[in-house]
Amino acid sequence: MRLMITGRHVAITPALRQYVESRMERLERYGVKLGTLQILLHVEKLHHVAEAVGVVQGRRLQAKSATQEMYASIDQVMDKLGAQLRKMKERRANHKFGNRLRASVVASSIPLVEQKDVRVVRPALEILTFAEALESLASTSTGVLMFENAASGDIQVLQRLPDGTVSLIDPSRERPRASHGRT
Repeated sequence: MRLMITGRHVAITPALRQYVESRMERLERYGVKLGTLQILLHVEKLHHVAEAVGVVQGRRLQAKSATQEMYASIDQVMDKLGAQLRKMKERRANHKFGNRLRASVVASSIPLVEQKDVRVVRPALEILTFAEALESLASTSTGVLMFENAASGDIQVLQRLPDGTVSLIDPSRERPRASHGRT
């Protein structure tokens, strides 16, 4: 974890730095890897303000507190960060549990197949236009070609059917369309 402590109109004393670092150690109990955390301490008239901004597992955490004592402000900011981390941890735990439950239901509904019947093929994915993919399909021995469409960026599969026609399999996901202000 990278901790940066900045003071505006406040001198960062060794005691203040040690207090912030000791409070940070308490956040490690949530079991998440803290990336960077920036603590900003400043004074506005009679208010001692502590702000914290950080990134944890790709998510931004932010907290701010103002009291009449700097140590109390630091305590409140760390408590707010702890609440955010606890919420992140609970969401992650619930999310994983939900997937595990769904996966077990799906797995129990699929009949077991012996491993010798399954062959894993990992073809190199080429970026091709549709016309280039049709030409490449003619040279394949399997009659199946998986490629990344150069125009759309989607992964698509071309399959030559027994009657000689070509089938395009386009497993595109539903994407929300941007509405650019037009109706």
